[in-house]
Amino acid sequence: MKPNITFDAFYKAGPPILVLKPDPPYFTIIEANDAYLKVTSTTLKDLVGRPILTAFPQNPNDKTSKNTEVFYNSLLTVLETKKQHVLSILKYDIPIRGTDQYEVKYWMVTNYPVLDDQDNVAYIVHTNVDVTSTYDFVKKERIELEVEDWTNKHLREFFAHAPVAIAMLKGRELKVELANAMMLEIWGKSQEIIGKRMSDVLPNAIKLEILSLISQTYCTGRSHYKEDIKMLIAREGSFQEAYFNMVYHPLRDSSERVNGVIIMAAEVTEQVNSKAELLQEQQRSRLAIEAADLGVFDMDVENGILKCDLRCKEIFGIADGDVYDQAREFMDAVHEDDKNRLVKLMRNAFKRPLLNGDYDVEFRTLSNLNKQLRWVRAKGKLFFNEQGMPGRFIGTVLDNTRQKREEQLKNDFIAMVSHELKTPLTSLKAYVQLMKRIERKGEDTINFETLEKADTQVNKMVSMINSFLNISRLEAGGIVIEKSSFEFNALILEVIEEVKAIVDPHVITFQQAEELWITGDRNKIGQVLTNLLSNAAKYSIHNRDISLNCCRKESRAQVSVADRGMGIRESDLPYLFARFQRFESAETKNISGFGIGLYLCAEIVKSHNGEIWAESEYGHGTTMFFELPIR
Repeated sequence: MKPNITFDAFYKAGPPILVLKPDPPYFTIIEANDAYLKVTSTTLKDLVGRPILTAFPQNPNDKTSKNTEVFYNSLLTVLETKKQHVLSILKYDIPIRGTDQYEVKYWMVTNYPVLDDQDNVAYIVHTNVDVTSTYDFVKKERIELEVEDWTNKHLREFFAHAPVAIAMLKGRELKVELANAMMLEIWGKSQEIIGKRMSDVLPNAIKLEILSLISQTYCTGRSHYKEDIKMLIAREGSFQEAYFNMVYHPLRDSSERVNGVIIMAAEVTEQVNSKAELLQEQQRSRLAIEAADLGVFDMDVENGILKCDLRCKEIFGIADGDVYDQAREFMDAVHEDDKNRLVKLMRNAFKRPLLNGDYDVEFRTLSNLNKQLRWVRAKGKLFFNEQGMPGRFIGTVLDNTRQKREEQLKNDFIAMVSHELKTPLTSLKAYVQLMKRIERKGEDTINFETLEKADTQVNKMVSMINSFLNISRLEAGGIVIEKSSFEFNALILEVIEEVKAIVDPHVITFQQAEELWITGDRNKIGQVLTNLLSNAAKYSIHNRDISLNCCRKESRAQVSVADRGMGIRESDLPYLFARFQRFESAETKNISGFGIGLYLCAEIVKSHNGEIWAESEYGHGTTMFFELPIR
């Protein structure tokens, strides 16, 4: 017998109610009240006569919660036990009618049986309460607690392994919640300070400044950064001075309220000391520049902007100012006769493969202010950007005017003295040769040998004076190159024959090459060969073998003169062809000379568009090379 149920009561009931048939697996919907229709956003037409799992299918995008299985098992439990079954929290998404979308919902569900007279389940009454908003709130709180626990755990790990000193303060009292070993070392404290107020923790020496910055950070919510803070910290049994960069950063809760401060400190003692050393080095460099009376320039090559100091402005005769257009101001001050050469040298400096940016040149300036002529020595270095293009050009300039004038006076004096000495020496040589002819007919061999020695010394004096005269002509730009075409091997054989008496008892070995024709000044190139062979003999006293080779190197003729004498130090090689350059040592103190021979050789070779250089191993000999173009 069916129970006498008035369904109107269900419509008036407060909670949402759904009446189901006990006909598994369908559990067909018989009735639903208004509260249920409202909470599920449905109508009777959507529900009545349909199996409940058809009316409320599972969300196809939610395959992890198993909500339909849990709900179905609850209905089966009611049939089997004939007792009420409660699901405290059930996630069951509700279809949004007319779409394929679902609304996420959380429910508190109760299923209870309605029994007939025979104690059989006649209906199942299903009620649900929407607890989605409550669940989200609880879930949020739980997540926040979990996040806080996770954050605290990982914060401690981070603090422990952080590469900088770090500490975290919490609350208005700014109590120390976390501090790693590095921060504890700076403060000179132990883990016992955890939980204590910051004002009770900090050393007195830094308390006032640090507390002020921490308070500002907490009150304003803005980070603060301080560089090069000096502190005294205990290290290796004593207090040592150290420097730190400090960061004070506000700590916020989930509502963006400031609830603490994080302090970070990175030690920069080494950098601060390096900066101090660099400053001292810059001061020393500045003093050295001032003592040397050097001017300094700095050029932005891309934009053509030149900056220079007061001394540089004075040397170039540039009006007072800070920045100059280098094309207008700098080049206008260069003497007209030197402009083309200077521009060419600068362009070469700007070509990395040629000189790698090195620049060393001497030229004249004519002041734009008072037309004063100066000789200037400029040395610089060009720095290239990442694309390999010229970027920054810096260097120094030195006023060489006084030195140039002194050199000119010296050259004039040498030329004058050389000319004056040449006349009496010519007469003396004539008298010696006349006396030799007379004595050759007689039997007094002692007088003849004496006259031979006197003649040799006169020849040396004549050669030396001729060298001085040649240098004077070179300095004045007056040395004359008289070019003609000649066969190189023939000239070498002539020179060897001429110097045999000079280099005796040394032996010259000549490796003759193929026929080589050269266009140049035959006498002056012969002078280069004579000088190199004489030097080889002069500086190889104990080993008397001299090797001379001549060969073709593409479009050039290359000559080498090798000895096995005392050799040249590697540090001296770059200065070997400088004027008046001699390298004194115990071995060379008894060897005469003024250091002008190799300088003269280099100038003669250069005037023929050739190259000259030396290779040497100290104590084992030297090889001199020079190359000349083949016609």
